[in-house]
Amino acid sequence: MPIVRMLRRWRGFTLIELLVVIAIIAILIGLLLPAVQKVREAAARMKCTNNLKQMSLATINCGDANGGKLPPSVGVYPGFNNQVPYNSNGGIFLHILPYIEQEGLFKASLIPDDTKSPGDGRNGANPTYTQWATPIMNSQVKAYICPSDNTFGGRGPGSEFARASYGVNGRVFKKNYLGWGGELKRYPASFKDGTSNTIFYTEKLSQTNICTNCCNNYCDNYWPDWGPIISSPPEDCNQPSGVAAMFQVNCIGDVSSCDGNRASSPHDSGINAALADGSVRFVSASVSPTTWWSAMTPDGKEVPGNW
Repeated sequence: MPIVRMLRRWRGFTLIELLVVIAIIAILIGLLLPAVQKVREAAARMKCTNNLKQMSLATINCGDANGGKLPPSVGVYPGFNNQVPYNSNGGIFLHILPYIEQEGLFKASLIPDDTKSPGDGRNGANPTYTQWATPIMNSQVKAYICPSDNTFGGRGPGSEFARASYGVNGRVFKKNYLGWGGELKRYPASFKDGTSNTIFYTEKLSQTNICTNCCNNYCDNYWPDWGPIISSPPEDCNQPSGVAAMFQVNCIGDVSSCDGNRASSPHDSGINAALADGSVRFVSASVSPTTWWSAMTPDGKEVPGNW
């Protein structure tokens, strides 16, 4: 009987009690949200770091497989200034595809004659792995996309294909076409400043806002061609050099003032950079522009300071 009386006296929650509980839950969610965002950003940065490491190691392996000759920023490879069968013709991210577990995509770019559509003739009438093949132009390579880059697809339908979140150091990787190019760098002989002191790749948003230079529109980081190039010398694209080549932080795409000719990061505290020894480091936004430029030059006879 006492148990029956207790059950009869039970009542539900009042409206005020429910509102108090809801308010407490809302406060707890508000306290947890910044922590969740930090965890997500840390995970995105880790993914970005892994991508850059994979790209750097792939480039080293690519050079090893071709007599120590590193691929060009854009051009025909591995033939230096030479049109021969089965060269690849395009940007460096095309040349390293087989070394980032994308050999299937690379092979899908083969055409029988580079002088015929969709080729551009720069490898002569030879079978060529070309940037203009439809599978390449319609691709999305996960290793080339940073989760923190919020600019993908920012220029409408189709702009999410064959775009990258990374830039290629134009002081290391240069163009290589017949009659238009310089000799390919050799690994590690060309790195007189040391492979651990020289940048291969760094972050660069898929879309930026400022993009004036002598040869193209690099607001659009279209990787099969020369979209990822940064800080290239006068004989290539004559992009900003020296302290003017300092990377940009806290970029947010089309509405930003970030320059497509320089490295750009969506982070506010620094930028990820892949070095020529295969390592990756997060460079603080407080680093000096002189130190950054020292790390961009492979044989400038200077060693980066505190970075």
